[in-house]
Amino acid sequence: MGNGSDYQRLDLDVIESMGKGLSSIKKAFDGIGKLDDYSDDFGSDHLADKFGDFADNWEISREKLTGEVDALAQIAKAAAKAYDDVDHQLAEAIRGAQDPKGKTQGPKVGPKVKGK
Repeated sequence: MGNGSDYQRLDLDVIESMGKGLSSIKKAFDGIGKLDDYSDDFGSDHLADKFGDFADNWEISREKLTGEVDALAQIAKAAAKAYDDVDHQLAEAIRGAQDPKGKTQGPKVGPKVKGK
């Protein structure tokens, strides 16, 4: 096993990839149109009615699923960005602590005022 940063990088890649994959699934669902009326093709009014019920339920379920997939995609993308931001902040803190001149670089508060 490598150092800890290898493990974190792989996890971050997976989270980011998951967000992109879920966005692709959402786009695919968005591209599916409504099921057409096939009532003439079934040869049975009862079967056509059952298919109509299925089509209506599918539309409702697809819209709900699409919304949930989109929410998960946004969460995964936000998590990947947040973890990446924290990783960069930690790296900067470590670099500042390891500065050979002994200077650390903390957060900047604002300009210094002379005489104070």
